[in-house]
Amino acid sequence: MGKDKKKKNLGVSLQFKLSVMVFGVMMLSAAISITVLILIFGPIMKETAQTQIEAISSSIDKLTKETDLSADEIIELTVNNSFDVSEISESSKDYNSYKIDVDKSYGKTISVESNGIFPSITAFMKVRDGYYRFDSFVSSGTYWMVSIVILISFLVAIILGTIITGFLSRIMLRPLDDLSIATAEITRGNFNVQIPVPNNREYAPLIKSFNKMAKELAGIETLRGDFISNVSHEFKTPLASIQGFAKLLQDKNLGEEERAEYTEVIIDETSRLTKLAANILNITRVENQQTIGKKSRFSLDEQIRKIILMLEHSWSKKNINMQVELDDIYYLGNEELMAQIWQNIINNAIKFTPEDGVISVNLIRGDKNIICKIFDNGPQIAPQVKAHIFDKFYQGDKSRATEGNGLGLALVKRVVDLCGGRVYADNVKEGGVCFTVELPYIIEDMMK
Repeated sequence: MGKDKKKKNLGVSLQFKLSVMVFGVMMLSAAISITVLILIFGPIMKETAQTQIEAISSSIDKLTKETDLSADEIIELTVNNSFDVSEISESSKDYNSYKIDVDKSYGKTISVESNGIFPSITAFMKVRDGYYRFDSFVSSGTYWMVSIVILISFLVAIILGTIITGFLSRIMLRPLDDLSIATAEITRGNFNVQIPVPNNREYAPLIKSFNKMAKELAGIETLRGDFISNVSHEFKTPLASIQGFAKLLQDKNLGEEERAEYTEVIIDETSRLTKLAANILNITRVENQQTIGKKSRFSLDEQIRKIILMLEHSWSKKNINMQVELDDIYYLGNEELMAQIWQNIINNAIKFTPEDGVISVNLIRGDKNIICKIFDNGPQIAPQVKAHIFDKFYQGDKSRATEGNGLGLALVKRVVDLCGGRVYADNVKEGGVCFTVELPYIIEDMMK
């Protein structure tokens, strides 16, 4: 209910502002148009009225001299509807003034011009024995009728234009209303909102980008939730084990064999917590790095051998057949970060390789780069999961997530990216998974 009310208020507000803006623009346009028309046609109309007055005066003078028609008949024959004619009575205040002026002019027309917004001509002349006043552009004349019609038309056009704009703006601004409401939902933490994409070239790209952003934020929120859940679980489980076995160790009647077993469990769980904390620190550190950092020239194949030996306890315990083929390669890079790559991938392979399984590690000097392939015959990665295995905290494939916290491969991906290389995983047709790391090199760096 609140959302609909907010949407309605937002729509009305935008509509009102747009309608007022259009109304103001149309009023200004109308005022400018009328002013221009007056400035252009005012002098023309005044000149036309003066010409007509002179023509009427000439006609009246001719009819007065050549005919016996009365004054009223002469005026009726000569004056058109553009002028209002009235006889000046002797009681009129204008009578004596203009009678003298007309008589002094020997019967000629006396004209008085007006230069206002609506220019007019007022003429005084003698017809027979009477004195008459001729007024152009009076309220009952055609000019005023046309002017009033034009003004009313302008006003009606402005009002109708504003109303139509209000209706059209409601349709045009609907995507912006939806976008504003959806943005408010995002700020409240609802990342599952999607806006219908309109058939509009102006709004469609914006709405598509917003929907994509919302999906990305939803994915990030899911990863964040998974991270909190996984890390909480990862911390909770070993801590519970440590606490439980530590209490058991307090038993004075506990045998030496049991005491040694419980102590080993505590050490293993402590090691597990240490690895988790180290991974979190490492991924945080490399996430904030923009370069690989301090570089040195070292033997890449020797580094991989040391890491395999360091993990010998883990793969020997599962009786894994470790097959190693490494070319002699020297590499210029950050030795500490490079060790993170091999340690995480090989350790990952050991976890998911079954008893009596096979792991092969091959380091090859390619034509343009260094290629390291690490294969294990453990369970394959589901296609829908493979695209996310290098995402932080992601553990979508439960068959390959029995241990860990989803940080190891994310760390690998970040370090490889900093090195300017690439890392990817493929399911092998015969069974198992192969992780491939490709690193760029300079020939001189590899030479002994």
